[in-house]
Amino acid sequence: MFFSVDCVLVPGRSLSRLVEERLGLSGASGVHESGQSDDAERWRGIPEKALHTQLAGLPVVPGVAETTQWCWNNGLVPIVSSLTWTPIGAHLAERFGFHSYSGRFLDAMNGRFTGRAGAPVTPADQIEFVLRRADELGVEPTDCAAVGACPTDGPLFDTVGLGIAFNAPPDVRARATTYVEGEDLRAVIPALERLTVSRV
Repeated sequence: MFFSVDCVLVPGRSLSRLVEERLGLSGASGVHESGQSDDAERWRGIPEKALHTQLAGLPVVPGVAETTQWCWNNGLVPIVSSLTWTPIGAHLAERFGFHSYSGRFLDAMNGRFTGRAGAPVTPADQIEFVLRRADELGVEPTDCAAVGACPTDGPLFDTVGLGIAFNAPPDVRARATTYVEGEDLRAVIPALERLTVSRV
């Protein structure tokens, strides 16, 4: 069960861009923008603690922890599948109970980010992660589901058996199996029940 968190957890905003704005990082985020040059240098000197403080204070949609717990209770493994920075994915995984996470590596040393990073993560890399994680868990990608809302989530929806667009624009909904509107992430649970029924 893959959650593309960057456009799902903060209504109408990119989570990574909002975090960068709150940290005072200038310039456009390259996480979802093609052709963007390496922007990791902007993170040089930012304390890891400051990132966690900003993430803890973000107005995320209600029901995230409850939705991941529902997944665990119903035999689904909730995973963060994202193009955003790995420290963001790691924070969300620990805070909300996700199994694991993907993203773009951002180096830190002695509690501060160094400005060095791995190569930008592309939608193709996201698909590779999904295929690898599904194989590690012993399931077919077509037996998996994904919740997303970003324009880059189309290939993710094409890879899994059930793609759920959550509060997504029309072009993203068009690539999904179904779409859900709601103010609480638990709104996706009825759609996810299709996956649990198909596994019985």
